[in-house]
Amino acid sequence: RMKEFGHPSMFPEEIPYRLIRLFSYVGDLVLDPFNGVGTATLVARKLHRNYVGIDLSEQYCQRALERIEEYERQPALLLP
Repeated sequence: RMKEFGHPSMFPEEIPYRLIRLFSYVGDLVLDPFNGVGTATLVARKLHRNYVGIDLSEQYCQRALERIEEYERQPALLLP
């Protein structure tokens, strides 16, 4: 998905998913000092963690915010 987001070093969501689940609890704070386009912060949000993402590129920070906002707009599944 590197071409989709225009970032040269993206990784699959499964990597931060496993690490965040292993090393944190719901409500904990996840810090990504090299946020890029926000894969780790998006996964943290999906796992109900608080998050802070830092990056020097304003363009990447904006894209990370857009990804989180896009996730927030998705309707939740209501299971019986």
